[in-house]
Amino acid sequence: MEQLIKRKKKPFVKLLTTILAFVILVDFIIFLINRYIEDLSSYISTILTILLVVTSCSHILIKYFSDYLYLIEGNQILFYRVIGRKRFLILKIGENDLISIRPYDNEEKYHYNFTFDKRGEGVYMGTCESNNKRLKFLFAPNEHMLSKLRKMGKTRSEKNG
Repeated sequence: MEQLIKRKKKPFVKLLTTILAFVILVDFIIFLINRYIEDLSSYISTILTILLVVTSCSHILIKYFSDYLYLIEGNQILFYRVIGRKRFLILKIGENDLISIRPYDNEEKYHYNFTFDKRGEGVYMGTCESNNKRLKFLFAPNEHMLSKLRKMGKTRSEKNG
């Protein structure tokens, strides 16, 4: 079973403003490097420039062009980031690793590791165990997906007593 969460389209002006802000920021940082750090090799400043551009482009791609896919496959829950036709696995939870799923409360302060969607109604916070660490994630499953996930959680609690 799968559910694709489409990102709401953001206004073109906001996207353009973000891109221009990143271009100006990268240009300003290059200016500062060239002006105040004279001993820095041109290779190092080029590498820093490339890192800044890659970071900026990644941020824009993730924030403006990515969707999320929730997938229940066998006894695993898979969370993918989808950009175009490419899927990137973000989180993989085994049936025995799912601890809880409960409605997300905007008023409470949480520390969560992954956010798939935290706006709107029907947002839930899940807790799982991965490599002996507890991870929390926010997502917005539909009713059918939620009932399957709750069944998986019950199976875990029955196995663990």
